[in-house]
Amino acid sequence: MGLDAQRRLKSSTATIVGLGGLGSPVAMQLTSAGVGKIRLVDCDVVEVSNLQRQHLYTYEDVGLPKAEAAAKRLHKMNPHIELEPIPTLLSPSNADALVEGSNVVVASLDRMSPRYLLNRACIERGVPLIHGAAVAYLGNATTVIPGETGCLECF
Repeated sequence: MGLDAQRRLKSSTATIVGLGGLGSPVAMQLTSAGVGKIRLVDCDVVEVSNLQRQHLYTYEDVGLPKAEAAAKRLHKMNPHIELEPIPTLLSPSNADALVEGSNVVVASLDRMSPRYLLNRACIERGVPLIHGAAVAYLGNATTVIPGETGCLECF
């Protein structure tokens, strides 16, 4: 990657909304890559049924908020980055604050209404949004670059 690219990653902030089957491996990859600050947003708790597909968590994490369990594990992977666990539900009252200061937002949500909410907040702030979704053996990814590409509501 090179030293300049690594410095850019170190000075970047990524926000991941949804830390389930898709968001948890994204968090692991961004942590390993050395993104300087990662906000981890999810209102759910770790359940036993999550463990077979969400490899960020262990049996010891069952019952803990996903955001906090994720931060604990990711810190062990890379103690040189800042992790901000936010165990809250994305809502109209907090979407703007969650996006603010981010260089990129990753949406790995399982419902459309919060995807649209996050899409609007990113468009209004000029923050790129990477949207991913997977069900069974099907998945999709959409990258929204404000002012350059269409957005989730445009498609």
